[in-house]
Amino acid sequence: MADEHHAVPLAGGTLGRQGHTCAFFNTRDEEYRLLLPFVKDGLEAGEKAIHIVDPALRGDHLARSSAFGIDVGAAQATGQLEVMSWHDAHLRGGSFDGRATTVLVESLLRKARADGFPRVRVVGHMEWALQPPCDVAALVEYEARLSDALPGYDDPLVCTYDRARFGGGTVMDVLRAHRTAIMDGALQENLSFLPPTRLLPKLRGPILTRLRDQYLTALVAGACREALDIVGEEALSYEVPAQSLYLDVIQAAQWEIGRLREAGRITVAQERLATEISRSALAQIRVHLPAERSNGLHAVVACVEGELHDLGARIVSDLLETAGFEVCFLGANVPTESLVELVLRRPPHLLALSVAADSNLPALRHAVAAVRSVTRDRVRIAVGGQALVGKPGLVKRLGVDIHARDARGTVAAVRQLFKL
Repeated sequence: MADEHHAVPLAGGTLGRQGHTCAFFNTRDEEYRLLLPFVKDGLEAGEKAIHIVDPALRGDHLARSSAFGIDVGAAQATGQLEVMSWHDAHLRGGSFDGRATTVLVESLLRKARADGFPRVRVVGHMEWALQPPCDVAALVEYEARLSDALPGYDDPLVCTYDRARFGGGTVMDVLRAHRTAIMDGALQENLSFLPPTRLLPKLRGPILTRLRDQYLTALVAGACREALDIVGEEALSYEVPAQSLYLDVIQAAQWEIGRLREAGRITVAQERLATEISRSALAQIRVHLPAERSNGLHAVVACVEGELHDLGARIVSDLLETAGFEVCFLGANVPTESLVELVLRRPPHLLALSVAADSNLPALRHAVAAVRSVTRDRVRIAVGGQALVGKPGLVKRLGVDIHARDARGTVAAVRQLFKL
């Protein structure tokens, strides 16, 4: 993460040249536990510390620093520690101007060099952006441009955020503006980082695209709170239909998670955490799905034997319920023998089978053949899943009634087949 000359220890990692990072904390105690060693190390190395804080919390900030063993009075007297109010920095003049604030930061760094300090460690509390009439969109743009605006400096700048006070979408947009971040108590490389030329146009895109990108960022970061906030209160405030959240946000993001795992950019553990977050997200918004009157039809939805990825099948199951079906959702890894037994005992009108991994395609063929052998054509069969994408010949050989690329296509085909 950093070369030895510029390495600065922080939250279990190291910052290097142009160490502009964001830090998300759940409590003030957590924030100071992680940042005060970073501050003290710099002061003991003869570096300057500049802190930009909420004026109402200035006294608490100094008291916590003193309790940690920092000689606050002496450091302030020599100019080594400078504690500024928001109103003297980001909100100077009564409102926020990103360009003016960037110029101010650069002038503070330049003055510290002129005063003989080898480096400056800056800590800025960012809750000023929540003060009216500030605009969080301006905050994200400022954060995105700040690193590019200070190319000649290797001073670490840490922008801190109270996760409980910022919306999930804002937190994820801010995260994408930084190469590194402190999340859940650890400094880490940010896989979702985008330079300003790529990030800023995305922030002005269609709402569904923005929500998907924010939600995907939360999944990659393992940020459950923000992910649920994005598809919960924030999406509903935009009056986004629950079905669109299912298909265009959660399902689309999960596909990308799968691609990232296959490319080796995230681990299996990260993929599984993302899936569990999405499972919680579906449960949260399921109550908002519109429900049609019962159509008198019964459906069974299952993953074939050996298939452990059942999120796509869960989405199909929920959407079939909204279409009026009585649905029996069996989940992952359903043995073919058990599936046939269930179908014989109570033949459904529709059997929907899901397969995500290519290694489970033989199980799919076996399941379709086994069900056909005992039901003939009395049960309509639909198949889907990522393992079937781009394999039209295989689908044709299966001889099933329905195949679609995604849950939206599957439900549309089911409606057409049953004339609903």
